[in-house]
Amino acid sequence: SKYGLGDSDEEDELPTDPKKAKITTLEAQQRANAEKMTLNSLRQAQKISEDAARNLDPKALVAGVASGFRPMDDTAEFLLMDKTQFFQAGGNSDFSMFDPPRHRPTITSPTAVLAQEMVGNEAHKMQLMKSSFFVEDNAAEDEPMEATGRLLRHRKLFNVEPNVWKDGASESSTSQYDFEHPSPALPISSSVSEASLMCDAQYEETSSMATGSIVAAVKEKKFVMPVTKAFKFVCNPKVAPVKVHATTVPLPRSIAYEMCDSWIADLGFYKGRSFKLSFGPQNSLVLPSTYNNMQNLKEFTGPSLPASMVFAPRLATDLSPCVMQLVEFNMVKGNEGFRESIVPHLEVQLNDCLSVNVEGSECPCIHPDSGTKLVSKHFSESLKQRNAGLKEDYAVSVWSLLFALWGDHDELVDLENNSHYMVMCRRNLLSEWLENTLLGKDLLSKKVSTHSYLEHMLDLLSCHRVNEACELAFSYDDANLALVLSQLSSGAVFRLLMEEQLFAWQQSKSDKHIDLERLKMYMLAAGAPMMQSSHGAINLLENKNWLTVLALQLWYFTAPTSTITDALNAYNDAFQAEECYAEPPKPSYKNAPSDTKKPVYDLRYHLLQLHSKRMHSLEETLDPITHTADVMDFRLSWLLLQTLRALGYRHCSPLAEARLSVDFASQLENEGLWQWGIFVLLHIKQQTQRERAVQQMLQRNVSVSAKVALYAEERFIVEELGIPMSWVDYAKAVKAGASGKHHLQAKYLLKAKHFATAHDVIFQHIAPDAIINGKMKYLHSLLIQFEDTEGSSIRVPNWANQGQIFLDFIDINAKFKQIRSVTNISDINARWENLKPQLSELCSRISLLPCPTSKHRLCQSEISQSLSCLVHGMCIVCPEMESSTVLRVALERLPLPQEFASKELRIWLEELLDKIQSQPPFSERQQPTMMEI
Repeated sequence: SKYGLGDSDEEDELPTDPKKAKITTLEAQQRANAEKMTLNSLRQAQKISEDAARNLDPKALVAGVASGFRPMDDTAEFLLMDKTQFFQAGGNSDFSMFDPPRHRPTITSPTAVLAQEMVGNEAHKMQLMKSSFFVEDNAAEDEPMEATGRLLRHRKLFNVEPNVWKDGASESSTSQYDFEHPSPALPISSSVSEASLMCDAQYEETSSMATGSIVAAVKEKKFVMPVTKAFKFVCNPKVAPVKVHATTVPLPRSIAYEMCDSWIADLGFYKGRSFKLSFGPQNSLVLPSTYNNMQNLKEFTGPSLPASMVFAPRLATDLSPCVMQLVEFNMVKGNEGFRESIVPHLEVQLNDCLSVNVEGSECPCIHPDSGTKLVSKHFSESLKQRNAGLKEDYAVSVWSLLFALWGDHDELVDLENNSHYMVMCRRNLLSEWLENTLLGKDLLSKKVSTHSYLEHMLDLLSCHRVNEACELAFSYDDANLALVLSQLSSGAVFRLLMEEQLFAWQQSKSDKHIDLERLKMYMLAAGAPMMQSSHGAINLLENKNWLTVLALQLWYFTAPTSTITDALNAYNDAFQAEECYAEPPKPSYKNAPSDTKKPVYDLRYHLLQLHSKRMHSLEETLDPITHTADVMDFRLSWLLLQTLRALGYRHCSPLAEARLSVDFASQLENEGLWQWGIFVLLHIKQQTQRERAVQQMLQRNVSVSAKVALYAEERFIVEELGIPMSWVDYAKAVKAGASGKHHLQAKYLLKAKHFATAHDVIFQHIAPDAIINGKMKYLHSLLIQFEDTEGSSIRVPNWANQGQIFLDFIDINAKFKQIRSVTNISDINARWENLKPQLSELCSRISLLPCPTSKHRLCQSEISQSLSCLVHGMCIVCPEMESSTVLRVALERLPLPQEFASKELRIWLEELLDKIQSQPPFSERQQPTMMEI
């Protein structure tokens, strides 16, 4: 049929039922009317349908859904509309996408049986057929049609508000098809769309028959619906695109969250967004985050971002998309003079160390030499940087303490370490260090009055300025106090007498008439840190920093002949007692950690403990947190490690030493001092770790240039540190390969004696281009380095089938150019004879050349063509040779291109025919036939 329906033999049979006969007659009339439609009207209808599909209005569709319209079909307007709005609009109805399928009310038509047979036909033909159903003959208006019982039962399907199918223009204007009663809307089935209805309207204009009638039966009564005319309506639907929301569901809210512990096979469900963190150059770190977290970072106005914000996880309510952020960590807080502060100390360390060559290793190992000299040099260098900053001032204090405890002094020359005189000298040196450390800048020049001179005298005594305190007492006519203070640290007898005097004043309550500052000075003379008085409990160590408490213990509370260890033990008892009456040795910087499980003490306290107890922990001593708030600043810790090793303190674990060296080398590398970082790495004890760390540092920082052989930093590590030149060349080769500079990569690989890798690079990236572009000399200069002085090839993988072929081809080309310059015929023949074996061998091996890329295949073709030309020349120069046989063998062995091989074959056949024609008849000589050839 014209609609693509298959014709059946059963259609010719007339139905016996009168109702069916009537339906068949009506169907024949509809087909006849549809055939009257012209081609122009069909094209115009299709154009209107396409325009309507482009102008679909999603709001109108949503309104239609809310009122009961549900285009659950495969048309464009439903597939492209916002599905979320569709189901939300139908939320108040009796339909749900999660409910089981229900029986949908359908409208039966006289052609329902034919419609079921139309599966697989074109949609346009379906629309033509459906439109013809509404076009009826004028004679059929008076013939009522009985509707089925289902039409009345599902009458609600027709009660669609007419404003759904009207636009603004149609609502504001009157139409000739307006009725007194609202006409029922057309039913929308699963195969009818708005576009098809637009086509129906167009068909009604072109057809002369536009009437229809519907008659419904209610139970036993027959109800005849009023005759209505088909009206023209306008529909302007628009296409609603599918909205893609850039959201990421957090794992706790995902359906895969319950699989975390049980579904091992589905790790990708909850590990799909995992990320491996690794540091890059300049302490840069790439880590995932969310858009909301990045907005919080942008709004932060502090001096530095806290780590809790940088590494903030995704919240359970955060649905923002994932973003990647590049974070660069500042290793040293607020110190711009890093290079000026550390390079002089590293130079001191380099000048006072020993480089030891390890057997079986090309990398030397560096050890510090003399400890006492090293302490003196570092102390002198630190004095030059005084007043440069807080860290530099603290470093001066540390190096001066080391110099007092372990440095060389004139009065200690040729003395035994354990002698009493040596111990007392060290005690005096520590006392001098405490005086210089505790003395304030304006203490001696401070102006005092009659009411405040006692407090000032107490401050002077806290710095062991006894002479200045006595002079101040005399200036205010306080001779008795000056006499008492002059006998401080005089001995046990004086301390006992002062203690009895204080006890007598306490018993008689006379101490309440004595100033509190004067009582404290009497307590210093008596060597009593604590006492009960009429003023209450008096504690001389209260509100004093730990250095002041230690100094008071050394000067006033211990015996004059006590050692540094005695004073340190007395201080330990003071702050470790249950009733602590002294401050612990907290670090000097601000915001020092105090709530840690293990207490953090000052670096100088650890050094004093190390001097008193030789096996004190070096790991705790060298922790950066003991002297700086920047836990990634390892300058002072590493220098102290090497100094203490030179002094004989070598009980630090190798792991802790290696970790400290690697951390400090990384800090130097981030500050642009990678050459000094290699110097630090050379102090690692374990050979494999030391070599690997140095090589990785070289590969990250060497510079590759065709003009400059060695930069200043590279020359320093080779000449001063003893790094082998082959390591530098290999590092340059790795850097060149990563940058795509294959020529420099091959050059440095050959210099580093990595012939296997160099051979692969030359074959993959250099040799094909050199052969194609005719750069034979450059390629020969690279390949000739694979031969040693004796002329035998160095064994590299696949050398015979790769590099040797290129080298032999270059050699044959060079010999051929020499033959061309020779004029003597005998010499020419001799040279050709010498060239025959090598040419024959190369022709046999050229097919073994691997061709992983098209460029390699072109290179092989170029070599084959050159060899073919040489074979031709050989046949011309040596007429006694069977040229046809030689050419045939060459064509069989050489992988020539098809067009070139055809040309050579044609030449070979011509020569063979010439040879046959120049000889006696073919039958007499019994020459082989052409087929045999």
